[in-house]
Amino acid sequence: MSASPVNESDKDSIARYLLSFRWDYRNETVHKILIDGGLPLWRQVLRIVPQPKERGRLLELGSPPFHITLMLRKFRNYDLSLTGYASDGRPEIRQALTSPEYDEQYDFACTCFNAEQDDFPYPDNSFDVVTWCEVIEHLTENPVHTLAEIHRVLKPGGALVLSTPNASRADSIVNFLLGRNIYDPYHLGSPLKGSRHSREYTLSELKELLEGCGYSIDVAEDIDIYPPEGRNRRVFRWLLQKVVSRFTKGNYRFHLFVRARKTSAPFRYYFPDRLFDGGHLAFYMAPRHANVVFGENEVLHTAMGWHDLTSGPDGRKCRRSADVGDIYLVSNDQLTSATVMLSNGKGEAQAWHDNGGALVSLGSVKFDAPQGKWTEVTIPLSADYEPGNPLHIRLDVPGGVDVHRVTTA
Repeated sequence: MSASPVNESDKDSIARYLLSFRWDYRNETVHKILIDGGLPLWRQVLRIVPQPKERGRLLELGSPPFHITLMLRKFRNYDLSLTGYASDGRPEIRQALTSPEYDEQYDFACTCFNAEQDDFPYPDNSFDVVTWCEVIEHLTENPVHTLAEIHRVLKPGGALVLSTPNASRADSIVNFLLGRNIYDPYHLGSPLKGSRHSREYTLSELKELLEGCGYSIDVAEDIDIYPPEGRNRRVFRWLLQKVVSRFTKGNYRFHLFVRARKTSAPFRYYFPDRLFDGGHLAFYMAPRHANVVFGENEVLHTAMGWHDLTSGPDGRKCRRSADVGDIYLVSNDQLTSATVMLSNGKGEAQAWHDNGGALVSLGSVKFDAPQGKWTEVTIPLSADYEPGNPLHIRLDVPGGVDVHRVTTA
């Protein structure tokens, strides 16, 4: 007897399909609970994953336990690259899944890395779609690094599909008003170690973060994927969504679903005030690039004392330094010069290796950069420059100077 057909628009047929696969570590009851609870979410994710006209490539960040993976294979025309995170340091997670009913067998292999810290092991412009579902809320430090790597590996015009619980969902507000803790309990021991939610987001926070980093958004929705528990919660949801939201412009449904596109604009390392403590960003500063463009990646490369981002001559983004402005770069190449684009300041541009406090001067040049136009000041680097050793550019300028970029050669 042939298996029942699986239809993307028929949730019961999808449930039968997923239930037909066997996970060695699950009993039937747990298996059914997970699929009944997850299917409303997974269907919404699938809904916003575009169907390519020709075979495409899709990177799934956070593939285990592979339910969305199975649905992507069944309903979307992509070659899949699967990833995961193993708290025990394994480089790979493998899962064999078999469905006798549908005569399907898979041996899924996930490449493991820390998406919050590591460079993704894929070339630039590799994927048409990246799915990042039910992951961002688990990050403990910095989603901007992950978004930068997603942007790098996406093809131009490629889509990021993201889902996450809504921090301002009605159910959390009810629990808060009832004096209950709205945060996740602690999860002890592998494989659950590190799986609790560290930071949930509102829809406006996600939109600001993505657009600030240079993505364009074509889907941004809050959706109630589960019915309310009881009449009182149903009425409270209605009041929030139909009445309160008119005044607050808030989003109170249970889950967030976003599809964002990589545009032709460069990625910007954007750290919105609502998500990051500005006083701590300077401690996160560590050189990662050989060139700095203010308005794109300067936060990673500048120490304390810089003014807010603004527009300078011809509309280029810039920041004004304090009397002393420090910028740090790094390159593994043998550099011979560093060039700073400046405006409206007079002083000295210096280059150093810090070497743990034992300063090594690499060169300096005095400049007088008039207001209203950009002046490029080039610092020749001496033979003492060491590839891979961070390059410290110091601008010693009474009253400060506007800076647009620093490039090396």
